[in-house]
Amino acid sequence: MKISRRQLRSIIKESLLCEVDTSVHEGDHDPIRIEIPALEKIAPEENFDGEKVWFSDSDASKIAEMLEDGPPDIERYDYDEERYEEATAEWDKITGLLDGWYDDDREELAQNIRDGIKQAEDAGYDY
Repeated sequence: MKISRRQLRSIIKESLLCEVDTSVHEGDHDPIRIEIPALEKIAPEENFDGEKVWFSDSDASKIAEMLEDGPPDIERYDYDEERYEEATAEWDKITGLLDGWYDDDREELAQNIRDGIKQAEDAGYDY
């Protein structure tokens, strides 16, 4: 099995330095639910134990998009102050939990979220 330099750096960071956790887990496929351990403090949905750990596929996709796009820009919202302020508040909430993460780590988390959604979608076809 070959691993890329990026994956090797991530493995070293997580194992030796314990810096970031970019893992994402499939929660359910009907409806799609994704567990994102790094963001569990803001997870809106409860699992069977009553702990809030799951995100819907749409919420997870929005998070991945925000992580890929970076901080909100008012031009992206056609200068709509209200939507821009909402986006800025969401960005601050997410990045507050990911304080100290490098851009590579955020991109990796975004990709893992997209992969987790895809895996959950594919798991639904098995039944």
